[in-house]
Amino acid sequence: MKFYDPKTLPVSITGSRCGLKCDHCRGHYLGAMATPDEAVLTGASSLLISGGFNKEGHLPLSENRETLLKLHASITKLNIHPGFLTTKDIELLKELKPVISFDFTQDNKVITEIYHLRKTPADYVSEYLRLKQNGLEVVPHICLGLGTEDQKTLDKIVELNPVKVVLLVFRPTKNTPLQEKASLEINYLKELWGRFRQGYKGELILGCMRPGGLYRQTIDELAARIGFDGIVKPAPQLKKEFPTAKLITECCAF
Repeated sequence: MKFYDPKTLPVSITGSRCGLKCDHCRGHYLGAMATPDEAVLTGASSLLISGGFNKEGHLPLSENRETLLKLHASITKLNIHPGFLTTKDIELLKELKPVISFDFTQDNKVITEIYHLRKTPADYVSEYLRLKQNGLEVVPHICLGLGTEDQKTLDKIVELNPVKVVLLVFRPTKNTPLQEKASLEINYLKELWGRFRQGYKGELILGCMRPGGLYRQTIDELAARIGFDGIVKPAPQLKKEFPTAKLITECCAF
């Protein structure tokens, strides 16, 4: 078992600006991220580079080429959350050699009604394979509970068989269209995770985005019982149950 207490610094290359405004976020989390200039001064050992996407689901990577190369020169360990990429983006990523956190779904309604993208489930598969074919290290991130096709998404991940997968659980965010949406029922999550763990043999991580309180404590214990390989910021009682767990102080994608 691995427990993650990440000190990786989140950086937005677009500031607080987001052109996409997905219904579950609306750019809410960008305001707490550092700017690239601030990141250089912090002396952080690793960075999570993200930002607001445009209406095509694209993060302006090649448009910020010099900034990213400067960050890479001072902080070599990068995790990039890119969305859909251009050919120029791909070539830049080959230079940066980051881990890529790629949001993955096979739920058409999530894509069109929550992400507001003119994409299809097949586009997500094609983009994942494109990244892999270019020799890039890709870790799919899957947010469960946004739509109704969680099982379809996880079945596709079993088929694609990546080395590592990070599972997230929808957490309502204030002042967004989904602020009143309920979190997944525990029994549903138990069945979903159990089936996935049986089919997927790679490294399985419970990521940082999930609800808090008693719900978090319950699903953290559930993840440990089902056989997850790592948990980000685990509930306190798990640290007592797994005293020999390896503690990692960087983002779980690394």
